[in-house]
Amino acid sequence: MASSEEAMSDTRCGGEGGSLDDSSSATSDGAAKGERSASDVSRDPKVLRSAYLWNTAGSMLNAFQSVIMLMVLTRVCDAVTAGVFTLAYANANLFLTMGNFGMRNFEASDVEPRNGFAAYAKSRVVTVVAMVVCSWAYLAFSAVRVGYPADKVWAVALMTLFKCVDVIEDVFDGSFQQQGRLDVAGRQMTLRVGSATLLFCIVAAMTGSLVVATGAATIWALAFLFVSLMFIQRRYSLPAWHREAPNQSPWPLLRQCVPLFVATFLLFYIGNAPKWAIDAVMDDVAQAHYGFIAMPVFVVNLLSQFVYMPMVRPISDMWDAGDGRGFRHAFVRQVGIIGAITAVCVGGAAVLGVPVLSVLYNTDLSPYRVELCVLVLGGGFLALASLANMGITVMRQQDKLVLGYVAVAVAAWFGSTAAVRAWGISGAALCYIACMVVLAGWFGTMFWIEARGR
Repeated sequence: MASSEEAMSDTRCGGEGGSLDDSSSATSDGAAKGERSASDVSRDPKVLRSAYLWNTAGSMLNAFQSVIMLMVLTRVCDAVTAGVFTLAYANANLFLTMGNFGMRNFEASDVEPRNGFAAYAKSRVVTVVAMVVCSWAYLAFSAVRVGYPADKVWAVALMTLFKCVDVIEDVFDGSFQQQGRLDVAGRQMTLRVGSATLLFCIVAAMTGSLVVATGAATIWALAFLFVSLMFIQRRYSLPAWHREAPNQSPWPLLRQCVPLFVATFLLFYIGNAPKWAIDAVMDDVAQAHYGFIAMPVFVVNLLSQFVYMPMVRPISDMWDAGDGRGFRHAFVRQVGIIGAITAVCVGGAAVLGVPVLSVLYNTDLSPYRVELCVLVLGGGFLALASLANMGITVMRQQDKLVLGYVAVAVAAWFGSTAAVRAWGISGAALCYIACMVVLAGWFGTMFWIEARGR
């Protein structure tokens, strides 16, 4: 994995391009110095600019990965295959939340730290195994009870393995961010996701097979991750395997993060409940059409993450230092930015959304202009809910997340199928925005109550 000369020329504490000693044989005193300066590193202008750049590039590629893949599939395959891909990608991402277990913000904001990287790594082994076992059990149930054909089963199973690579990388990226090196994480993600997506598209175009393309991309992504982690360890001495922390066992960490896992799992279920309702009530072609207009939903959330994800460490330092006023003001600014981004995206969707998506997916989507705007607006409320979720996690009040998600998930479970059966794709869009509005209001209120206490 390549990196800029600035970032690699000096990785000493307070140096021009980095924060951590490159030597893997650093003394314990030097390691301690590196740890003490992690907060300063996260505010270093050059490192912060690099973090914004690479995190933006990587997050953009990751968010638009399915858009690119689906765009290729609609041209080399048919609408049925596109519908299968849409469902497979949604299922894989649902179980990805099980693999990640809601730990990324928890790990990145563990500034003391209370848990060593060994604890995070061991916990990720447990969650990846659970992710694969549960997803394949779900597939077996779907094959028997719902009647999934063999190619659909294989597509979903391989897409889950493809997303397992994201889960493995995430625990390392969280450690890099904790040490003030989100730029290193961003470079790795950008190159891995970009190359794997490109390979998927090439193989899909050559073979016309979703299953073969997914299998090839999975093998490449895993190999790339392994090699890049070896490079990062040698170059930056990251992750800090032997960083002192009171807890090196995965089990207390997993128990702490159960509320975060439940929250993220249910949030993803809520966001994708309309897709499963369409799968139950309509056909794969309708699934493809909904997938086409739902793709821009995450643009607002994605653009918002570009702004607030690099701020997790500095905001955590504010809270840890007792700077409640600065902490609250930082979040108020983020809410204003998300509102502006949402307004621009909804306007863009109204004017350009249908013609652009119709060209991208080689399908006439003009009947769905209103539904597209409703979904993009819902994406803005999703961004607000995610921001509040992050703030509540930094405050270590994650136990308070679960009730809200459970209530909305139950409503989505019963309401989405009824809405789709009554109004089709329009019902799916209305169900989505209703759930996001309730979540944003609930968690925004909860965040403000907790933040005012300091």
